Amino acid sequence: MPDTELFAVLRQMVLPLYDAHVGIDAGDTGNFGQSRPGTIVPGPGLDQQAQRFVEQHDLAGTRLQAFANGRIGYAGLPDGTGYLRISGFGGYDHDSPAYARNSAILDQTLSQVIRPGLRVLVLDLRINGGGSDALALHVAERLTDRPYVAYGKRIRNDPGRHTRPQPVPVQPAPDRFRYTGPVAVLTGGETYSARETLTQALMQRPARTVRMGQNTQGVFSDVLERVLPNGWTFGLPNEEYLTPTAGKTFDGDGIPPDIRTGNFVQEITEGTQDSAFAQALAALRRHAE
Repeated sequence: MPDTELFAVLRQMVLPLYDAHVGIDAGDTGNFGQSRPGTIVPGPGLDQQAQRFVEQHDLAGTRLQAFANGRIGYAGLPDGTGYLRISGFGGYDHDSPAYARNSAILDQTLSQVIRPGLRVLVLDLRINGGGSDALALHVAERLTDRPYVAYGKRIRNDPGRHTRPQPVPVQPAPDRFRYTGPVAVLTGGETYSARETLTQALMQRPARTVRMGQNTQGVFSDVLERVLPNGWTFGLPNEEYLTPTAGKTFDGDGIPPDIRTGNFVQEITEGTQDSAFAQALAALRRHAE
C-alpha cells in the first residue's frame, strides 16, 4: 500500500494506548506521538508561559535566576523558602549533549541554590518533558543525608516475563551541602518521564515530602527503539519502575498527589492563581513552625 496508508494503519494500531512513550517516525510521511487524554505534550512555548505565570502570580514580579541554559530557574523568598523550577533533565549546555557535561552543570547549579539557610523548598516539576533519569536522581541526592532505594527497575524481555527488579539507590551527595528539610513537589499531567522517576524517588525520601497538584503523565520506561523493514522507526516502553516495598507501578494513571489542586495549564490560560504553589507554601510553612 502507499506510505500514507501504511502510516495511517500503524497510527491507528497504537492510538488507543495513549502512551507518550509510544511513537512512530515515518520520515517525510509523518510522525506520531500523543499524551494521556486531558493533558498536552509540554514544549518550549508552554514552558515559557509557565515561567512568566509563576514570576507574576507566585513571585510578585521577581524574575527567576536562570541556570543550565535556561532549563532551571530559582528564586529565594525573604522567609528562607526556596523555589526551584526544573523544566528538563538535559540540554544544559548549548554546545555539548554529553552526559558528563550536563552532570557537571547540574552539580554546579545545585551547589548555588541548595545552601545553608534554606528553610523549606518548593520543587516545581510541572511542564517538564523528560530527560535523563541519572540527572534526575542527582537532585534527590542533594535532598537526603541517608541512603535509600528510589525504586526497583525491571525489563520485559519475553512475552509475559520480566527480569528480576534491580534496586536503584539514592546516595547522599558526597562533599556537598545536603538539604534535609521539608519539600513540596509540584506535579501535573505535563510532568513526564524522568521528572516522574524523580517524583517516585522522592516518595521514599526519609524527610518530610508532600506532593501537590495533579497526577503525573504516567510514562516511566526508557524507550526501546526498533527499525521497520522500510526504514521507519518506532519506539515503545518495555520497563517497569516499581515501588520498593509494594512493587507498585504508576504507568498509565501517573503518580497521584498527596493534595490535589487545580489544573496548572488551565490556570495559566485563565490567568488565575497558582493553587498548587499557594497550598505548598501554606503546608511547608506550617511544618517549619
